[in-house]
Amino acid sequence: MDQETKKVISKDFQDVLLDTSTVVVSSVFDQENKIVGGENAKGVDIIDSTLDIDQRAIDKWIPYLREYTENDQLNTVITELENSIDDNFQGLELQLLQDSQLNDKLETSMDEIAEIQSMVELSLSRDIDEFQKNLTSSTNELIRQKQTYLNSKKTSLKISEAIILINKVLRLLELSNKCQELITEGNFFKALQNLDSLEKLYLQEFRDYNFKLLKEIYVSIPYLKSVTKDECINLIKNSLNSNLGKNLNVVGQTFYLIYKDELLSKWLNTREIMKLKRVKFNSPIEISMRDEENLRKLELEQFFNLDAFHDSLMIFETLNETDYLVEEFNKEYEFKKSKTIQPLPWKTSGNTVSVNSTAHDEFKESLSVPFLKEYLLNILGFLLYDINLNRLTDYIFVNNNYNATNEFWEMLMMRLKPYFKYFMDTVLKTEKDIIEFKDFLGIYVCIMENYKLNIDPLYSVMLALFEKYCKTTLELFDKDFQVMLSDDDFMPLTIDNKGFYEKVIKICWMKENHQIIDDMDDENFSVTLPFSPLYPMTCTMTQKVYAKLTSFISSFYRHSLHSLNNILVNTIDGILDGVVNKQIRAKLETTSREEIAQLLINLDYFVIASKEFSNLMTKDNILENPDVEIRLASTKNFAESRKYAESKLIDLIDTKIKDILETVSFDWLDTDRRIDPDISIVDLAQFLEMMFATTLVNLPYSVQILLIFREFDSLTRHFLDVLLHDTPQYISKESVGNFEVDMMYLEGIIPKIFPRTDENENGRLGSQTPKTPTIDDESRSQSNSQIDNNIKSLESTFMELKQCIQLLQSEDPNEYLDPQMRSRKYSRIKPDDANILIGKIRPITAPAPTNEAENSSVFNLDWNGSDSNNGNNRLAKFFNRR
Repeated sequence: MDQETKKVISKDFQDVLLDTSTVVVSSVFDQENKIVGGENAKGVDIIDSTLDIDQRAIDKWIPYLREYTENDQLNTVITELENSIDDNFQGLELQLLQDSQLNDKLETSMDEIAEIQSMVELSLSRDIDEFQKNLTSSTNELIRQKQTYLNSKKTSLKISEAIILINKVLRLLELSNKCQELITEGNFFKALQNLDSLEKLYLQEFRDYNFKLLKEIYVSIPYLKSVTKDECINLIKNSLNSNLGKNLNVVGQTFYLIYKDELLSKWLNTREIMKLKRVKFNSPIEISMRDEENLRKLELEQFFNLDAFHDSLMIFETLNETDYLVEEFNKEYEFKKSKTIQPLPWKTSGNTVSVNSTAHDEFKESLSVPFLKEYLLNILGFLLYDINLNRLTDYIFVNNNYNATNEFWEMLMMRLKPYFKYFMDTVLKTEKDIIEFKDFLGIYVCIMENYKLNIDPLYSVMLALFEKYCKTTLELFDKDFQVMLSDDDFMPLTIDNKGFYEKVIKICWMKENHQIIDDMDDENFSVTLPFSPLYPMTCTMTQKVYAKLTSFISSFYRHSLHSLNNILVNTIDGILDGVVNKQIRAKLETTSREEIAQLLINLDYFVIASKEFSNLMTKDNILENPDVEIRLASTKNFAESRKYAESKLIDLIDTKIKDILETVSFDWLDTDRRIDPDISIVDLAQFLEMMFATTLVNLPYSVQILLIFREFDSLTRHFLDVLLHDTPQYISKESVGNFEVDMMYLEGIIPKIFPRTDENENGRLGSQTPKTPTIDDESRSQSNSQIDNNIKSLESTFMELKQCIQLLQSEDPNEYLDPQMRSRKYSRIKPDDANILIGKIRPITAPAPTNEAENSSVFNLDWNGSDSNNGNNRLAKFFNRR
């Protein structure tokens, strides 16, 4: 605030003060007159009352005083007021002196003032004494009160300290009670926390106090901790009891049913819709397509309550006694393990057990499909519990052994292995039980695999199951095939139903040049197939068995594909070779030409079937390797059996012909000529014609040709040998003519018995009806041309015999000496044979040679012609069959 403002303000305040002073002065004079008038006794009081300032005047001062005080100008205003006194009251004193009346009054009042002064002094003295007394008394009272206050303050401080101490004691007691309550409630971790707080509180606050109760509480802390540890151990034991009881089987059953009824069932439908035949269950593709809702049902946390373990771990970690917890847990857990795997013996010497001992074995005696399934589901529940426990406790209880569950599982499987073998060998017998147990183990292995457990031991059991199933299937096939083989009629299969024919053609493997019959109506349909009913029935059964075996491994067998393939190949070989080929080969020991001939035909087709089955298995490719080609050993064995059947059939035919030839006799000295063949030759010819035209008509073409050539070659050599060596020294020309008639008759049946097809015949000779599927027209034309060549070749087997007869009938045997004549008429006759023959046709009257040497020297020929080879070697070379 500037000086001008201050002056203004001071002036206004001065005016107020002046007004107040005027009133005061007037009042003083008025009072003075009253004193003079006789009121001296009350003069002092009057002055006091007169000098009192009117409250209204003070109220006028207040705004100014507040303003100056707030503006911190009070000192300045006081100084200004003091300076203004001279200005405002200057001349007042002179005025007063000039006023006589006032002077008189002043003189008069001087005495009064003196009197008043003495009165005031007296009063003040009295008041001071009074004040001194009061002050002394007050001081003494103050000292007393202060002393009292100090005493009270000390007492209050002690009371406060006592209250604090009492509160701490109460806190200690509350903690002690709370610990016991928490222990009783099973809230051990909080109880331990409170015990720690209780211990710290006592050591910090009451260590130096000799409170018996508190000491007893403190001494009880270790006991309470011990109780807490014991209760934690008991809590873990109770948790193990609740989780490792009947709950295990429930968990295993739940997991199995979710996999079986939800995951597997859905996948089979999906695989069928998406044509994913080769994709197996639990493969990466299948797993990636699983529904999340189903997977949430498999979360382990919802099956097991492990809260007790979390609290216990925290408690014992706090106590630095985790090792003790682990030790106590393992004792109880080992007991639970041994109880879980009962009645399997767990604590035995060595790693394996013997199931062949005569000792009582409850587990072995209990073995059955339902028992083993329930047992393994119980084990599954335990494994899942163990996995979940180790995972959620950071593997503390197994000393950070991340493979602990797997080690237990492998040890268990090592002990179960002999029981599995015993179970499969003695208990598991029917196909139904094998399939049921396989499906169970398949899902079981999938669960194990998903939880990273070693599936090799259990998968080896599944492989053994497949072998068992194959063995059982093979045994059933063996029984069925024995029945089929005994019921077979060993006749070509005649079909008069077109639908059935189409089924047979679809089921059986036929030759590449087989002609399908589709140009006949249903009413007149009649077809004869070369094989007997045994072949299509065997093909049907074999394909059904193969479908069963592949279906058996279609869903769960994802590993050890080479082992699976070997088992499958060996089983199919066991069916085709060990059963079909073996029993057919045993059947070849029969003496029936008809049966052997039909079996030979069947074997010819079984060779085709075996090859086609190899191709089928290669195409199915369970190895999932396109570079692998499967070849069944049965193909080679069927071919060998076919060769054996050929040789067996040849032996039987040779024996029969030999028996017939023993009935053939020639009269070499006969002088009568015959125009008809001998009855024994007719029988021989009829047998050959009947055998080749009927019995052997359905044989493979190459076999028929081989047999025909072989038998006729054998016959011509036989008769040539008879002519050369079994005739008398001399023979008649009539007998030679009769012999010629017989040989010509035999040669004449060749076109009749030789197989031929033509435009009007769709079958082999003698079987125009019913119709027989055969080769196409082009091949038929080629076959007919080949048949003509074969007839000529077969007729040539009689050439040597015919030349010998011609030489015997010659009028001039010396023409053999002429090289040109010899090469034209007698090219097949050896010089030695010519000497023998010419010696036999000497005239009866001619002298006989004296000895064999002389006889052999009838002609001394320089023979340079080539000798004819052995008949068998010639035929073998011709057909390239040996």
